[in-house]
Amino acid sequence: MEIGGFFPYEKNSIETNGYIDLVCPDAGDVSHLMSGRCAIYLCLKDFMLTDKKRTAYLPAYTCETVSGCFVKAGFEIYYYDVDRCLVPQFDDSLIDKIGFLLICGFYGFSTFDTDFVRTCRSRGVTVMQDTTHTAFSPYGACPETDYIAVSLRKWMGVTSGGLAVKRTGRFGVSPIPADTEHLKIRDLALYTREQYEKTGDETLNKKSADAFWKAEWMLREIFDMQAGDEASLRSILHYPLGDAIQKRRENYAYLLRHLPDDPAVRPVFPELPDDTCPMFFPFFCEDRESLMEHLAANGIPPKVYWPVPPFIDIEKYPGARYVYGHIMSVSCDQRFTTDDMQRIADVFTAYREKNSDNC
Repeated sequence: MEIGGFFPYEKNSIETNGYIDLVCPDAGDVSHLMSGRCAIYLCLKDFMLTDKKRTAYLPAYTCETVSGCFVKAGFEIYYYDVDRCLVPQFDDSLIDKIGFLLICGFYGFSTFDTDFVRTCRSRGVTVMQDTTHTAFSPYGACPETDYIAVSLRKWMGVTSGGLAVKRTGRFGVSPIPADTEHLKIRDLALYTREQYEKTGDETLNKKSADAFWKAEWMLREIFDMQAGDEASLRSILHYPLGDAIQKRRENYAYLLRHLPDDPAVRPVFPELPDDTCPMFFPFFCEDRESLMEHLAANGIPPKVYWPVPPFIDIEKYPGARYVYGHIMSVSCDQRFTTDDMQRIADVFTAYREKNSDNC
């Protein structure tokens, strides 16, 4: 069976996991949404009730669905670059031009400068943190934020994975009803994926992937600020969070110890801090397509987050341009064992040896 792919439905705990307190223990209001982009859009619509500037500062290395929320809401957008450690390169001269700052981590790791965030907020800029890439990291959200948005579908099997948090006060806007057709397709994808992971039947793998991508493309067309379903919220609040964090950290650490040393394939984050729960294991690759083909052929489907969004003139952001062109990742989540991680390490070793023989 492949090592990777999206999540199936999973068994949850009877006990609640305190996830909302982990994200933001002093939350003023929390809303469960159909997706992470729905959560971002809800926060933006709430912010727009009082905002006059309609200007935002976003990472140049980001998902199209994130920047697309701001495009849909009619914002003028400035972008900040990132370096090859995925550290944001903020420009202080833009602070007085913007009304809204979006910050985030990458692949489980928090890399942004909190002093810049604090300065922005002291000068009247509203701050939102997208915690999608740091959803399980135990340090929670940056305290210098007004809004928090997260998508949990890259961390667990849920049909509706969006949460929106307003730190002070209540949301002044309300979610609209979920799109039932979208949830129905996503339910089929998760259920069929569950059957694939039980049986290893590759026809079920294809069927689940087809349903997953049908739901993904549909969501790009219909997203607004749709509410989530009750079953998904129960799953989020009863997910065995501690076990998942421990397993992800163990798997990431195992890969750090056992992956071959290859200057052409470099881990983006070669250390694992105590307060970090990885989302994936990301690499910079000089010949990404060759490595991705090798991994896929060996049952390890790689991930690329993300293609360059159509809203960004990427030539203006050389750091982000490099990242878009060279980054990829493999799964190290709670479904997999150290034996699976050894299999990944063996496949990377075979790739290095094959390339050495060709030199």
